[in-house]
Amino acid sequence: MTATTSDVRPDVVPKPKRDRRWLRVAIPFLVLFALVTGTLIVHAVEQPDADDAAFLSPISDAGIGSSTLADQLRNRGVSVKRETVTTEAIRELWSDNQLATLFVTTPELVDLRRLSEFGALPPGTRVVVVAPTEQALRRSRWPVVVGGTRWTTAVTGPDCAVPVATQAGPAAVHQVWFLPETVSNCYDDSLLTVSSAGVVVTFVGAADPFRNDRIAEHGNNALAVGLLSQEPRVVWLDMHQAEVLPTFSPPPTSKQTRTPRSPSTATPTESGSPFPTYDEPDAPDQAQQDEPNPLAEAFPPAFWATLALLALVLLALAVAAARRLGAPVAEPLPSRVPANETMLGHARLYQRARAREASLDVLRAAARRRIAEHLGLPPDATITDLAEHAGYDPDDVREILAGVHPDDDDELIAAAIAVQDLVREITGFEGDQP
Repeated sequence: MTATTSDVRPDVVPKPKRDRRWLRVAIPFLVLFALVTGTLIVHAVEQPDADDAAFLSPISDAGIGSSTLADQLRNRGVSVKRETVTTEAIRELWSDNQLATLFVTTPELVDLRRLSEFGALPPGTRVVVVAPTEQALRRSRWPVVVGGTRWTTAVTGPDCAVPVATQAGPAAVHQVWFLPETVSNCYDDSLLTVSSAGVVVTFVGAADPFRNDRIAEHGNNALAVGLLSQEPRVVWLDMHQAEVLPTFSPPPTSKQTRTPRSPSTATPTESGSPFPTYDEPDAPDQAQQDEPNPLAEAFPPAFWATLALLALVLLALAVAAARRLGAPVAEPLPSRVPANETMLGHARLYQRARAREASLDVLRAAARRRIAEHLGLPPDATITDLAEHAGYDPDDVREILAGVHPDDDDELIAAAIAVQDLVREITGFEGDQP
């Protein structure tokens, strides 16, 4: 009798085999990526932006503002003058014969090249610069570079002989540290004072001591007030957007290039005080235009080392937990066990491992062996030989004995029933096992 397609369970629709082993390796890295991305986003949200109008502003009561510091300076008799343009801040410094402190809160937005020119500021002026970046210092003429940065601000002791620092004690300053190392370095090189172009410049490694929400912590208050109260005046440069510097091109017929007038040349203002007069500022050179991307320098080396270590740990865990490749290896049982218990034990192991395809392969192998024995064929007979000798369509038999790849228990059960029915139809065996 020749079996038709309906006799071999045509309702079993084959599905392509899906290999999900890659998920065991991909999921840990996806979790790591999500964790790192979330941390970076939260850190970026928590960090104040220099272009925020409230950041270190003497008129802002926000947490990142500095109205508390400005009020304390006024209570000490220090005059606080707020300026929002570099030129006006310089003009204010020259407008009085009294010495003053120039407070630069957003150095990345200020024209540091102009401020650091020789003769740009009155001799004896003090300049306090808050957490300048490496790129900002490259634009200046000050002999200082950034030695490194931290992920967050740390509280450290002064460890120096500078009176302002020793009186303040431990403070939250250590986030950016500077080079070179001198006797005036404090707070693990995060407070550095140098003399340049006739002025005294102090670089502070973090904005925390000047903020309303951090000024009361540790020695922040004493340090901030001490740095800005050494002179009777403070010119507060409160800028929150980069200045658009004028550019000037010579006429096409002229081959002469414009050069800035000597900074030492001064013209009297209406009040009679000398004030340096400049022509148009120099155009940025090619080296400044080709500055490297600061992303790699935004985090300390320890952060990248920790990130690499976490990646290696997760990779090791993924390899240890990954499913072993290759076919299962047959091992002899240490003792004789009843066949039924052995079968149930194997079945539970397959079920726990969700090895549906491996379970189905066991049933198919037993079915092929039984059919081959019934038809008098060798054990290694192909599916085509089995189908031809049994009078079935080879494609239908191949679909049942090799084509279905179950993705869930229902598909596994349906495929197992199809195998059992095929064995019964060919061998006439009515038992429960194929």
